[in-house]
Amino acid sequence: MNKITAEIYQLHPDRYILVSGNEEGAPRCPYGNIQHWVGYDSLSKKYTRFTKSVYKKLVEEIENKKQRQ
Repeated sequence: MNKITAEIYQLHPDRYILVSGNEEGAPRCPYGNIQHWVGYDSLSKKYTRFTKSVYKKLVEEIENKKQRQ
C-alpha cells in the first residue's frame, strides 16, 4: 500500500480522501480490526496510507463539516 506524505498530498489534495473502514474491500488494521477511517486514492481507485500529519488534517476537515451541519 502506498504511503502519502504531506508533500504528495499537497500536489493533488482532491485526489486523496478518507472513507469509512466499513466500506467493502477496506483493509483492516494489522491486528484484524476494522479501522474507523481508511485512506483512498480516488484516481487509482486504491486504498492508501497517509502520514500522521495528512491523516490528522483530513479527520479534522471531516469533523469541521459535521459541526457546520
